[in-house]
Amino acid sequence: MFRRRRPKGTPQTPEGATPPEAPDAPEAPDRSDRPDRSDRPPGPSPESGGPEDPLDLQLDAHDDGPEILGADSVLGLRDSLLDAQRRLGPGHPDVLRLRHNYAYLLYAWSAAAPPGDTTMQDRAIPLFLVNLDHQTAALGPCADDTLLTLDAIGSAHLSAGRPTEALPYLRRALEGSEPGSDRDEERILDRREKLSDAYAAAGDTERATALLEETVAGSRRLLPPGDERLAARKQKLFSAYHRAGRPEATALCREIIADKERFYGPDHLSTYIWVDNLAHLLHDADDLDGAIACYERVVRGFEQIHGPDSDAIAYRYHNLAIAHLEAGRPETALPYLKASLAAREHSRGLDDPGTLDALISLISGYDQAGRLPEAIAATERLVADLVRVGGPQHPKLPEVHAYLAELRRAASG
Repeated sequence: MFRRRRPKGTPQTPEGATPPEAPDAPEAPDRSDRPDRSDRPPGPSPESGGPEDPLDLQLDAHDDGPEILGADSVLGLRDSLLDAQRRLGPGHPDVLRLRHNYAYLLYAWSAAAPPGDTTMQDRAIPLFLVNLDHQTAALGPCADDTLLTLDAIGSAHLSAGRPTEALPYLRRALEGSEPGSDRDEERILDRREKLSDAYAAAGDTERATALLEETVAGSRRLLPPGDERLAARKQKLFSAYHRAGRPEATALCREIIADKERFYGPDHLSTYIWVDNLAHLLHDADDLDGAIACYERVVRGFEQIHGPDSDAIAYRYHNLAIAHLEAGRPETALPYLKASLAAREHSRGLDDPGTLDALISLISGYDQAGRLPEAIAATERLVADLVRVGGPQHPKLPEVHAYLAELRRAASG
């Protein structure tokens, strides 16, 4: 309990992998042929078998969103689709555009659904599938509109938590894009990244990482240094490397730090967070000197940005102290252990579990430094804190009492 060690594998990437984006919407169709009327047609639902009942989007409570997201706009788009489908036929280009726009809007609304609710995706996907049949037959499997629809279906399945169903559509979209095209085109890079997301969600991390490596390599060739898309892809690849325990994570982390220093400056919070990530990687690799240098830089930066009493810096004080303890320098660790405890007391209060954990770390530091009187006093405080928090039956008290007895025997002998 009292020989404290920092848990391994704790880099905290500030800009983590983002969920797959919604599919691109095509240009709005020409609506000059739409009759000027306010009544909704009573006829059949769109060919997909989509619902006839109006969507209960509950938008009346807020009036500051884009007009296209209003309930009237949603239903108006659905009515336009019904009307055009009756007049022009289900495979007319204008009908395909209207159907895609309506399905896209349903899919976009899935972002506002409660977790696990896939109603909107389940309404959108059949509409996209109808378009896919018409486009494949009329335009071919590699036409831009066909690939756009494949993207949309795969993205909808992925956002609904069905990566296995998403994979065939996203693979077809990527494969249809690559023949005769520049493999570093942004739309191809985007499709490769989306397919990587699907493989990762399906648990195939090897394929996911390989696709992400190709995406980052292409982004480096296509995009200028500092481009947000390139930065986001590098960070996503770093997360993949780190989760897999691959050594490439360290080199990529250093590259990301260099980018942050170049474009944000050496004293930017984002730079310090990535230096902190590097410190964790070096610490896990038992490069204690390298880890300590990074931790010290992070502590200096966080003191300037957050102040010495913030909860964010308490965590960094603790990690720096643990690295010194593991390097056999308990006296050097003690000031940071004390600072960590003080910051936790200030930011969380005396009874918070994090504060008690910081006190235990300080006890460990005193013990390793051979400062038995201070260790005994801190352990007596821990006993009082545990009684105050959990009463005399606190489950940790027997262990703490036994440890305190050992300290007292050592001090008296």
